[in-house]
Amino acid sequence: MSPSPGGTARTEARLRAALAARAALLTPYDLRPAAPPEGRVRGTRRVRGAVLAALALAAAVAVLVLLPGDVTPPPAPPARPATDSAPPSPAPPPPATPTPAPAIPSVSEPSP
Repeated sequence: MSPSPGGTARTEARLRAALAARAALLTPYDLRPAAPPEGRVRGTRRVRGAVLAALALAAAVAVLVLLPGDVTPPPAPPARPATDSAPPSPAPPPPATPTPAPAIPSVSEPSP
Protein backbone atom coordinates (compact mmCIF):
# COMPACT_ATOMS: atom_id res chain seq x y z
CA MET A 1 0.00 0.00 0.00
CA SER A 2 1.76 3.09 -1.22
CA PRO A 3 0.56 6.50 -0.10
CA SER A 4 -1.16 8.53 -2.72
CA PRO A 5 0.09 12.01 -3.54
CA GLY A 6 -3.16 13.52 -2.29
CA GLY A 7 -3.05 11.59 1.04
CA THR A 8 0.43 12.80 1.82
CA ALA A 9 -0.55 16.39 1.26
CA ARG A 10 -3.59 16.04 3.51
CA THR A 11 -1.49 14.48 6.35
CA GLU A 12 1.13 17.14 5.92
CA ALA A 13 -1.48 19.90 6.09
CA ARG A 14 -2.97 18.45 9.29
CA LEU A 15 0.51 18.14 10.84
CA ARG A 16 1.33 21.75 9.96
CA ALA A 17 -1.95 22.94 11.47
CA ALA A 18 -1.32 21.00 14.69
CA LEU A 19 2.19 22.39 15.04
CA ALA A 20 0.97 25.94 14.35
CA ALA A 21 -1.74 25.58 17.01
CA ARG A 22 0.79 24.32 19.50
CA ALA A 23 3.18 27.17 18.69
CA ALA A 24 0.35 29.69 19.20
CA LEU A 25 -0.04 28.48 22.79
CA LEU A 26 3.49 29.64 23.71
CA THR A 27 3.97 33.20 24.92
CA PRO A 28 7.18 35.16 25.65
CA TYR A 29 6.46 34.63 29.36
CA ASP A 30 6.70 30.87 28.83
CA LEU A 31 10.11 31.27 27.18
CA ARG A 32 11.83 33.00 30.11
CA PRO A 33 14.38 31.03 32.16
CA ALA A 34 13.03 28.87 34.92
CA ALA A 35 13.31 30.04 38.51
CA PRO A 36 16.25 28.58 40.42
CA PRO A 37 15.43 25.67 42.66
CA GLU A 38 14.63 26.41 46.27
CA GLY A 39 15.67 24.42 49.27
CA ARG A 40 18.97 23.54 50.84
CA VAL A 41 21.93 25.36 49.42
CA ARG A 42 24.34 22.51 49.96
CA GLY A 43 23.52 18.88 49.92
CA THR A 44 23.80 16.98 53.16
CA ARG A 45 26.23 14.60 51.49
CA ARG A 46 28.74 17.43 50.86
CA VAL A 47 28.42 18.76 54.40
CA ARG A 48 28.76 15.28 55.86
CA GLY A 49 31.90 14.67 53.79
CA ALA A 50 33.48 17.93 54.96
CA VAL A 51 32.69 17.15 58.61
CA LEU A 52 34.14 13.65 58.31
CA ALA A 53 37.30 15.01 56.70
CA ALA A 54 37.73 17.54 59.52
CA LEU A 55 37.22 14.84 62.15
CA ALA A 56 39.76 12.58 60.46
CA LEU A 57 42.30 15.40 60.38
CA ALA A 58 41.70 16.18 64.07
CA ALA A 59 42.11 12.50 64.99
CA ALA A 60 45.39 12.29 63.07
CA VAL A 61 46.74 15.37 64.83
CA ALA A 62 45.66 14.01 68.22
CA VAL A 63 47.41 10.70 67.57
CA LEU A 64 50.62 12.44 66.55
CA VAL A 65 50.57 14.74 69.59
CA LEU A 66 49.46 12.31 72.28
CA LEU A 67 51.32 9.14 71.38
CA PRO A 68 54.98 9.07 72.37
CA GLY A 69 57.44 9.07 69.55
CA ASP A 70 60.85 7.47 69.75
CA VAL A 71 61.57 6.38 73.34
CA THR A 72 65.36 6.77 73.06
CA PRO A 73 66.62 10.33 73.37
CA PRO A 74 68.37 11.81 70.38
CA PRO A 75 72.19 11.69 70.46
CA ALA A 76 73.98 14.73 71.80
CA PRO A 77 75.56 16.95 69.19
CA PRO A 78 79.38 16.87 68.97
CA ALA A 79 81.34 19.33 71.06
CA ARG A 80 82.36 22.57 69.44
CA PRO A 81 86.06 23.02 68.74
CA ALA A 82 87.97 25.39 71.00
CA THR A 83 88.36 28.89 69.67
CA ASP A 84 90.80 31.70 70.42
CA SER A 85 87.95 34.00 71.32
CA ALA A 86 87.50 32.29 74.70
CA PRO A 87 88.49 34.44 77.68
CA PRO A 88 92.01 33.69 78.91
CA SER A 89 92.31 31.58 82.00
CA PRO A 90 93.64 33.34 85.10
CA ALA A 91 97.41 33.34 85.45
CA PRO A 92 98.78 30.77 87.87
CA PRO A 93 99.90 32.23 91.19
CA PRO A 94 103.64 32.88 91.43
CA PRO A 95 105.60 30.18 93.24
CA ALA A 96 105.91 30.77 96.91
CA THR A 97 109.39 31.97 97.83
CA PRO A 98 110.65 31.03 101.25
CA THR A 99 110.98 34.01 103.46
CA PRO A 100 114.10 34.07 105.61
CA ALA A 101 113.50 33.73 109.28
CA PRO A 102 114.91 36.41 111.55
CA ALA A 103 118.24 35.61 113.04
CA ILE A 104 117.68 34.68 116.62
CA PRO A 105 120.59 33.82 118.81
CA SER A 106 120.60 30.24 119.61
CA VAL A 107 120.57 29.18 123.20
CA SER A 108 121.67 25.77 122.46
CA GLU A 109 125.17 24.58 122.97
CA PRO A 110 127.61 25.00 120.24
CA SER A 111 128.19 22.07 118.10
CA PRO A 112 131.71 20.41 118.28
